[in-house]
Amino acid sequence: STQSTGKHRIETMVKFLKDGKIVVLLQGRYAGKKAVILKTMEDNHKERPYGHCVVVGVAKSPLPISRAMCKPTPKMKKLVKKRSTIKPFVKMVNFTHVMPTRYSVESSMTKTLKATLSADTFSDPTVKTRFLKNAQQVFQAKYQEGEGQKWLFEKLRF
Repeated sequence: STQSTGKHRIETMVKFLKDGKIVVLLQGRYAGKKAVILKTMEDNHKERPYGHCVVVGVAKSPLPISRAMCKPTPKMKKLVKKRSTIKPFVKMVNFTHVMPTRYSVESSMTKTLKATLSADTFSDPTVKTRFLKNAQQVFQAKYQEGEGQKWLFEKLRF
């Protein structure tokens, strides 16, 4: 969008990388994985002199379940439970290393994930593990519902 003040035109950037936006990571260990933006930091910090964001994503998506696996035997129930687990990750990522998609998740999901996110999440391993366990529960609850953003839990195909 542009604003005009007399003779000068001021270009203002539209912030489209907002909380709850689903992005695809482009670089690093989780390249090609889908993630949700939890917090954006446009201002520069001493240790990170660039715009970056905190993302939580799906490191390992759930595997498909066939009709034959839906039998009510204990062995099959265990198999279905194992195949429908989601392994999450949390990471601080430079804006240049994410590709935004047209999809976003509900604000309730981002609020529940943000509630457990703290300043120590990246410095203290026990806090990070606790956050990842909580994120896994949130993701699996959303996956079990079957509503909302199914695309987030599917493997990226292209």
